[in-house]
Amino acid sequence: MHFFFDTEFTELGIDPRLISIGLVSEDGSREFYAELSDTYQSSDCSDFVREAVLPQLQGGDALMTMDELTLRLANWIESFNQPVKLVTDSMSWDWPWIQELFYLPGTWPENLDGKPGQMYEIVDSPFLDRAVEQAYKTHVPRLRRHHALDDARVNRLAWTAWKDAKK
Repeated sequence: MHFFFDTEFTELGIDPRLISIGLVSEDGSREFYAELSDTYQSSDCSDFVREAVLPQLQGGDALMTMDELTLRLANWIESFNQPVKLVTDSMSWDWPWIQELFYLPGTWPENLDGKPGQMYEIVDSPFLDRAVEQAYKTHVPRLRRHHALDDARVNRLAWTAWKDAKK
């Protein structure tokens, strides 16, 4: 089973910190979203992140510590009782957060593939770029750029459009 995921973090620098993570199943029926309460401060964020990411945070039930996220996400992934492969559009920025979340022995979900799928290695890049833009423009309700769950949803929609076009 494929799950599309995205993360938001403090900067594209040498010491980024995780802000949020979103995952959505390939069929769109299952989602996971979390925001971190203990990994960063607003002052750690780039100007871009303060303007584009932080205003979209939801708080409430989505807010948790990194330790809580590790446990909840592992339990959520394992609840599917089948192999899970995470797919991202940015291997170098998103996948390291999965590795950090589950770095302690015994925390890696047993059914989680240790190698992610990279959308741009699987799907034709121009097609994917067009499908992503189309999803942002036409989806109702409107999907927000730089919101981890919405970006994961857009990647799933682009993947689905690609699969439908192959038929």
